Amino acid sequence: MWRTLAGCMLLAWALIAGAAGADAPPLERANAFLSPQGMIVGGFSAPASPVPGRPPTGAYLKLLHPSALAANGPDLYVTDSGQRLLLRIDTVSQSITPLREVPPLPGVRVKVGADGSVYVVRPDRREVTRLARDGRPIATFSAKFEILQPADIVIEPTLNRPWISDAAGGVFAFHPSGRKSEPLVGRGDGFSDEFGGATLLAASRERVTGFDPRCRCLVDFDREGAVMGKYGEGELLNPADLALDAGGRTWVVDRGDRRLKIFEQGRLVAALQPPQLGLVDITAISIDFHTAYIADGPAGRIGIFGITPPSRR
Repeated sequence: MWRTLAGCMLLAWALIAGAAGADAPPLERANAFLSPQGMIVGGFSAPASPVPGRPPTGAYLKLLHPSALAANGPDLYVTDSGQRLLLRIDTVSQSITPLREVPPLPGVRVKVGADGSVYVVRPDRREVTRLARDGRPIATFSAKFEILQPADIVIEPTLNRPWISDAAGGVFAFHPSGRKSEPLVGRGDGFSDEFGGATLLAASRERVTGFDPRCRCLVDFDREGAVMGKYGEGELLNPADLALDAGGRTWVVDRGDRRLKIFEQGRLVAALQPPQLGLVDITAISIDFHTAYIADGPAGRIGIFGITPPSRR
């Protein structure tokens, strides 16, 4: 239902934008990286359940302003600042389950672990909450004297440790149960000044990548927190979200110039404008293997795109 109707709408938007925007890159440049597969604007509600695939039984829920995303298999978690809710969208049954209230504040973020649990970053509470698929709380992560304002979280893939970043750029490792684990590197409270720090974080099976506000660049870390490389300096203005794809590329939502920027092997290879993707704006991105979910907050929708592997471009 989503994919057939929304695919036509996305293509129509993109064609109109390609004709209207003289300063926009050619439309085919967007198609070299992403192909539209559908769009989510809402769905019928379903009760909370630890098991995916339950059919919807309730009223229709329309997205108002999706502001953060996290995808894992059939589950797509969405913070909708317009509804002040954390939602779980079952992409198999096309149902939506409200899980809990969240404030419509900047910095509220959501990430998902390999086990299907979801992590909600709450800067207003100075904590990160881990929830089960049905919204039940599992653990709370906080460090009173180290993390004054949590900025992001990822699950480091090799050791399965949550990494939580602070708005000041420090990064801290935690045990999955919620207790603070050993320091990553340097002094005992995160990254020391001579090492890279990060606010935004993203993880793949091979690495963790963060945005370092000091150099305004991207930093790749190994599993112990040591810097593997830096790139993107001078090409980023005000990043709002990061994602890594299966081909090793880094995707950045840059609010400074309203572009989706793609880095491959440390080099900026594309800076896509929202109209090229049939969107009004880009507020968040989440990638699950070869599928990208891109939130268009002002339009109240989420675009679904297939990702073209680097070798096929």
